[in-house]
Amino acid sequence: TFVSLSRSKEAEAYVKRVGSYDAYLNGLADIRYDFQQERVVYLVKHNNKIVDATGRSLNGRKPKWRRYGNSKYPFVCGESRYICIVEDCPSACSISDSIKGVGLMGTTLLDDHIDVIKKHKKVFVALDKDATSKAYMIVRKLRNYVPTRLIVLNKDLKDMERGERNEFIRRYID
Repeated sequence: TFVSLSRSKEAEAYVKRVGSYDAYLNGLADIRYDFQQERVVYLVKHNNKIVDATGRSLNGRKPKWRRYGNSKYPFVCGESRYICIVEDCPSACSISDSIKGVGLMGTTLLDDHIDVIKKHKKVFVALDKDATSKAYMIVRKLRNYVPTRLIVLNKDLKDMERGERNEFIRRYID
């Protein structure tokens, strides 16, 4: 039931509001609309094949986020040897023009995530402020594989305006 994002003005507006639209337009993220469930759907790919998807409800339907499959791969958006690990797909998309965003689709780091992450030059972990203790545990685990730094967010990346995100990237990542 996934169709083009442009089939729903509400879905398109959501993607723009959370900073994912540029990643979508530039082909860095495959984002669709699930017309049956009224969800914006971010497709999870591994080796250029769709392995999963996660959808955000636009009509208040529970759960707010729905996982369509059960793969253990993270959502990856962008092309860089540096990555920033975040909780969700919109946050990963919002920074993908500067750094590769990796959305855990939650706050748990899986072994399959490590296989994807350890191939990079440097890692930043920037989970929401309420998940700082989990972020610290992720940093400790990843330091065994790749240089890793914790960034404590005061505001979710997807909720930042473009200028705020650019300042965040200049301050912590460049």
